[in-house]
Amino acid sequence: MSRFLSNDFINKDPRAKLTVAKMANIGDLVTPSAEYLTASGLTSLTVTAGCVVTVGSTGVFKTDATVLSTGNLDAGSAFVVGKDYYVYICDPGSEDLDEVYKISLNSTYPDGYNAETSRKIGGFHYGRVRQVSSKLIPINTAGAEKGSGWESNVASGIVPRSVWTLKHRPKCSPEGMVYAGGGLWVDIYLASSNGVGGVKSAYNATPLTGTEGHNSYDFIDLGLKSGKRLLSYSEWQQAAYGSPQGADGNNTNAWAATTNTARTTTGKVVNAVSAIGCVDCVGNVWEWLDELSYRYDGTQSWGWKDVLGAGNGQAYTEGTYGLVRLIAGGGWSLGVYAGCRAVGCNYCPWSVDAAIGARFGCDSL
Repeated sequence: MSRFLSNDFINKDPRAKLTVAKMANIGDLVTPSAEYLTASGLTSLTVTAGCVVTVGSTGVFKTDATVLSTGNLDAGSAFVVGKDYYVYICDPGSEDLDEVYKISLNSTYPDGYNAETSRKIGGFHYGRVRQVSSKLIPINTAGAEKGSGWESNVASGIVPRSVWTLKHRPKCSPEGMVYAGGGLWVDIYLASSNGVGGVKSAYNATPLTGTEGHNSYDFIDLGLKSGKRLLSYSEWQQAAYGSPQGADGNNTNAWAATTNTARTTTGKVVNAVSAIGCVDCVGNVWEWLDELSYRYDGTQSWGWKDVLGAGNGQAYTEGTYGLVRLIAGGGWSLGVYAGCRAVGCNYCPWSVDAAIGARFGCDSL
């Protein structure tokens, strides 16, 4: 990368002169592609060459292809599993010096700089990475697609599809999300409380369920407050693809052993990660989906049923259970029934159940 100097813009006619200040006032960045940051290894990512970036009121830089890693951290010497990091380009403050890249846990600006001398250009999540082939099929350590032991071929690293930029990101806050494709971003983790009435996607957190009094309608409301929505069954399958099946006798690949008696914190099972980086799709807690069906049980009479909560109207249905909302993945003690296509079709949307939580998605900006 190189700094644009004042004389880079000299023009014979002063009325047409493009100065550094004028270019900086444009306030945007020009990039060859929206994904100008990409993961290039478990602990490295690459900045695309040819981006023009303004920093503050006087700094304008043009990028070379640059590899960033732990040496660019503003604090510490290693990435930490479960953390969201932000990438900054910083102005060192002298026209004879080129830009400085910093990676930080700070979402405003990195240590040693401020809002005028730095610009956030993207970020990523450092978590669990399932090794896959070029066809997105899970592989074992020998490189064989679905070969023996593929379930445990998981490493800690920059989650490739979590890398976001100012031009490639969800409409909501991008922390703890991965790009599934087709304009869809999905939470890496099961939804937990953000402490201010909404939800977050966070590592080592207790997933929200009916234990906190939530039914599917409540989860829809919680997602709204964070700019997110429930997934359809097909979207959830994309997120869950490549997650190992549960087992009756152990929690090696999913929190689903038949002896389990409760939910656990997100990310506890290392192998419970999908091909694109979503955690706990299988086991732990079921996940509400944004699809409804109908359950016919016997000869109940049709009529208005007060099952939606006070002040929310009533449902015209057969009995108090006819309408159902799909759930996916499998709960904490489902054993081999839990899997990346597992679906339940028997819970009403107003059901409050300790074993049902949610995972949210968001459209691209």
